[in-house]
Amino acid sequence: MRIAFTTLGCKINQYETDAMRKAAAAAGNSIVPFESEADVYIINTCSVTAKSDYQCRQTIRAAVHRGEGARVIVTGCYAETRPQEVRSIPGVSLVLGNNEKANLTRYVSDPGDGGAASTSCDHDVVKERTRGILKIQDGCDSRCSYCIVPQARGGSRSVPRDEVVRLFVQAVDAGCPEIVLSGIHIGRYGSDLEPRRSLSGLLTDLLARRKHARIRLSSIEPNELTDEMLDLAGQGMCRHFHVPLQSGDDAILRAMNRDYTAAYYRRLVENIAHKIPGAAIGADVMVGFPGEDERAFLNTRKIIEELPLTHLHVFSYSPRPGTKAAIMKEQVSNAVKKQRNSVLRDLGFRKNLEFRKRFKETILNIVLEESSRSVEGSGSGLADNYIRVTVSGVKRGDFGKAVPVVIDDVRESDVLGRLIQRD
Repeated sequence: MRIAFTTLGCKINQYETDAMRKAAAAAGNSIVPFESEADVYIINTCSVTAKSDYQCRQTIRAAVHRGEGARVIVTGCYAETRPQEVRSIPGVSLVLGNNEKANLTRYVSDPGDGGAASTSCDHDVVKERTRGILKIQDGCDSRCSYCIVPQARGGSRSVPRDEVVRLFVQAVDAGCPEIVLSGIHIGRYGSDLEPRRSLSGLLTDLLARRKHARIRLSSIEPNELTDEMLDLAGQGMCRHFHVPLQSGDDAILRAMNRDYTAAYYRRLVENIAHKIPGAAIGADVMVGFPGEDERAFLNTRKIIEELPLTHLHVFSYSPRPGTKAAIMKEQVSNAVKKQRNSVLRDLGFRKNLEFRKRFKETILNIVLEESSRSVEGSGSGLADNYIRVTVSGVKRGDFGKAVPVVIDDVRESDVLGRLIQRD
């Protein structure tokens, strides 16, 4: 049958959708674009904010409207945390929690769940353009007062070390130039394994097997980024760290149940910048958390202004039913959230532009990414410090490789470079 997939949310969702897609194809189904006619539409949802829930509902309704008579299956975090709400949408055929994704093909082939043979969604390396995403962990042990993720995905669970190594070597041998280690709470990697493992130990194991590939870390909590990990940057591990801040005010951090202070975060970011010249340091920042008055917001703006952060992901607090923050007093108005969000987005843009300008007339190694829009003569790709560059002088055989590029110009929305001619 014809099956169409779409994904909302994080890279872990993208990873899991790709695994479901491969399992469905292996079972003999035809995979078609989500915008086309299909017999089954599968929507992998996100529920990190109220806006995410809204986007999920819109996507579900669009699939129902497009595929008259087709089955619409909804899975992911929105389906996990708000199953009755999803079931109430006319046209939804089936709602599956996150743990049921692995048996997707059983539900597709047998609407009554009568025990038809299934093809599991095993661990794999998912290609995103020419970068590989390797899921090493799922779930979260933290209990941030605003976050629904532990309810949606459960506690931290690590992929066994030998399985991670096997998949990593497989991707390297296949010629993957960059592999992103991803998870919901990757700093907890190995804490549940026997014998106990650590993320720094895993990185050391993988770097010894990387050949010409490089490793990039996804988001990691401030108190879980160790000196041992920082020492590996530039030695096969990308000079790129995404370290959530959320707030620069200690009272708000305590209310969020974040287990660090603004001073701790400041020392960490300054240490990264000192030890690793040219490193990209990103941060998640939340505005409008309950109780965030003007003084608290100014503390957040001040620490961002003063630190060598290079890019920001700014989002407004959104009450999640079932979390402690949802019933806190002193909720901030949407108008104030919008204004503060705009201030920090503008600040983040300025800091990112300043960072990129530092690399004009320097050489960066860029992994050129092939897409449907790639044409001979030009391409686009990422440097190890997360700068995206539009590259001229590209040949078809250069895609999927790390190539040296001279940065010629830095614009507000783009960085231009040219491939260094090689003999």
